[in-house]
Order: sequence, then structure tokens, then C-alpha cells
Amino acid sequence: MSETEVTTAPRPLLLADGTPADRAWSLDPALKHLNHGSFGAVPLVAQERQELLRVQMERSPVVWFPALPEKLAATRARLAEFLRVDAGDLALVPNASAGASVVFAALSLRPGGEIVVTDHGYGAVTMGAERLARRHGGRVRTARVPLDADEEQAYEAVAAEFSDATQLVVVDQITSATARRLPVERIGAEAGRRGIPVLVDGAHAPGLLDAPLAGATYDFWTGNLHKWGCAPRGTAALVARGPLRELLYPLIDSWAAAEPFPDRFDQQGTIDATSYLAAPAALDFVERTWG
Repeated sequence: MSETEVTTAPRPLLLADGTPADRAWSLDPALKHLNHGSFGAVPLVAQERQELLRVQMERSPVVWFPALPEKLAATRARLAEFLRVDAGDLALVPNASAGASVVFAALSLRPGGEIVVTDHGYGAVTMGAERLARRHGGRVRTARVPLDADEEQAYEAVAAEFSDATQLVVVDQITSATARRLPVERIGAEAGRRGIPVLVDGAHAPGLLDAPLAGATYDFWTGNLHKWGCAPRGTAALVARGPLRELLYPLIDSWAAAEPFPDRFDQQGTIDATSYLAAPAALDFVERTWG
């Protein structure tokens, strides 16, 4: 390696006017914010958009809430474009764990049924899988994936836990605790061949992967837009394909319960949906500024 290669610092990320990129956020300048993965950080343009929406909501709630389902449907279409999926497959949920909880609430296990998870799984999601198993007298099998495993070894470790008793596979796309990119495409294909439903926890995928759902076989996928996508917190997608998706309902019943998936998720009483509606402002800002 040459001396130039050793001493040259990376170019700082700048805004269009040449100012440092972090000026577009309201982050404390005394801290170096490196961790979008835990709670995210919302750019000012999206904060301002959300505040404007809240003002509209509070000025006339009786106008706002009846019109909300139509606004959410339009927002879903924009977010589906970002994720490169069909808007008719995408429901809005507060976070990826909520998406997983929707799936767990909808499914049942046959006697002796098993759910396969990995030892890299997000704790809250794994606990949800364990509750589902307990409700139906089933069990959870944990695939052990070594930290130094390559893609083939990771796939083999998960697929080795499949059996005739397996009734659900839960696998992270990018793991929270260990930042592993697991081969969900191969895992999903093998599970699909065996007729086993698959839930992909893509909490960290939006904003890190260009097209996180491309080429994957799955029944359910859920991912956060408020992490690396920088959308307002409480913004996530639940994407479902195939016949099992008609079993999915919001965790809170409301007047749209008789509507098909995903429309039934667009009306949930008096929830503050401004995080969903302001999410495109964040995505558009990042794309417009840096591509």
C-alpha cells in the first residue's frame, strides 16, 4: 500500500450547498451519531413535514380521520416503490417487531409443530415465536450459525433444522446483534420447496439493500423504514404474499377489519399516522441529495 493510500482521508459527506451533511438533521453537534440501526435519526425536512401534518390533524380531526385511509393508501404506493414491491402486498406497521407480531397472532401450529429460528435472531421476535409455540404446544428449534460461517455454511446450518414438523421459519435478512447478511434467498427457496411458511425479519434492510425483497421466496417480510431509511420513527412495512396473507389483521381491531389485506391496516382508530405520511419526505430527501 502506498503512502498516499495510507494517509488520504475519506471525503466528508456534504449537502448540495457544500455544508456538512449532519446539518440536515437536528442531532446534538457534541455527539457523533453513528448508529442509525437502533432508533434512526430523522432529517429536518421529514420532521417539518410530520409537524405540518400534525397541525392539520389537530385543526380538524373530524375531517382528518375519515380521509386518512385514502392518504395512507397513497403513501403505501410510494413506500412500495422504494422497496420495489407491489403496493397491494404492503401494509404499514409501527416497526418490524409489530410486523412479526401480526404474523404470530395470525398463525397456528399443528400438534407437535416446530418453529425454526437462528441464534442471530432479534430477541423480541424470537420471544414472539416462542409464545406462538407455547400457545399450540409446539417448540422452537434454534439453528446455530457460527460467526465465521460463509453463505453456504449459514444456509446448511438453518436448513439442517428443517423437518416434517417444521411449520414456520423465522430468519433475519441482516442480523441485529451480529450484522450478518444471511442467505434468506436460499433458505426461503428450500423452505418453499418443502411447503414451510417463511417470515423474513428485514428490520435493517431498507436503506442498506437496494432491493431487499428481490429474488427471495417468502410468505412474510417486515422491515423498518425509520432506521437506515431515516423516516420518522414508528414507520415500517409488512409485505405478505400468497394465501396466508388473508389471515393477517392489525393488532388493534377497527372498522376496516372486513376489508382485504392490506387495506384493513389503513384504518386503526385514532392512531397518529403522521410518521407514515411523512416517511416519503425522508426517503425523497436522501435520494435527491445523494442518490
